[in-house]
Amino acid sequence: MITVEVRFFGGLHLFTRRVRAEVERTLPVVTLPVGATVDDLLDLFDIPTGQDRPLVVINRFYHRDNVPLADGDQVQLMKTVVGG
Repeated sequence: MITVEVRFFGGLHLFTRRVRAEVERTLPVVTLPVGATVDDLLDLFDIPTGQDRPLVVINRFYHRDNVPLADGDQVQLMKTVVGG
């Protein structure tokens, strides 16, 4: 298992309203199986993984793709903003 720290910029409610209680209790720490990816993390929170996916920052580096996560990673999720 790997453990990552997850931060939601703007609050968790901006990303999803469907978080299992056992996951929400451990936030900001989340435990995932070895080999887990960003999409696995997003699926855990029922966050879309397609075009509507949030901007993902892992250890201060921006990622738009489904990349593997490692034990101890710090993950930040940011809603993308469109408009003017």
